[in-house]
Amino acid sequence: MNLTKKQKEIISKVHDYVKEKCEGFSELDNVFEKHVSNVVRFSQKLSSIYGANTFVVVLAAYLHDLYYIQTKNHNIHEIEGSKFAKKYLIQFEISEKEINLISLCILNHRGSKKNKRESIEEKIVSCADAMDHINRSIEMFFRTIHGRETYEEAFSWIRKKLKRSWEKIELEKAREIVRKKYEAAKILFEID
Repeated sequence: MNLTKKQKEIISKVHDYVKEKCEGFSELDNVFEKHVSNVVRFSQKLSSIYGANTFVVVLAAYLHDLYYIQTKNHNIHEIEGSKFAKKYLIQFEISEKEINLISLCILNHRGSKKNKRESIEEKIVSCADAMDHINRSIEMFFRTIHGRETYEEAFSWIRKKLKRSWEKIELEKAREIVRKKYEAAKILFEID
């Protein structure tokens, strides 16, 4: 899907807003330049492959972790982030249908929640999020070590995270893109 000039302007404004909100998130991670930007990039690529609404997936990718970034509350970030997106996006001339779909993409992007994803856009944002976890597995492990009591605790966490991320990728083309990295991570982190 080719984006209109207006859609590109909206994406640019959301990009700038999210980037600003990400500043100072962590001394270990530039979450915008790494995670958010990678999720956007993977979402765009999958949108092109699957013929999805690129405008929807890009906005959802930018906003998918915003509540977590703002509050560091991971437990309900998809619920609150979904609500926030509906309120925030009203300021732009975006159809109610697209806003609702963006909200669903955010609500259903987590692997640990086992929510059913109905639309291709929901599946794409969820896959893109998981793809980034696999793509940056070494970096995630490094960050995890700093937040855990022991090395083995961090090792256990990354194993579970990567296994859950792989299982969350329900689109075959998405799996193809990160398969080699996942196979390498399986060996490195001894994932069965």
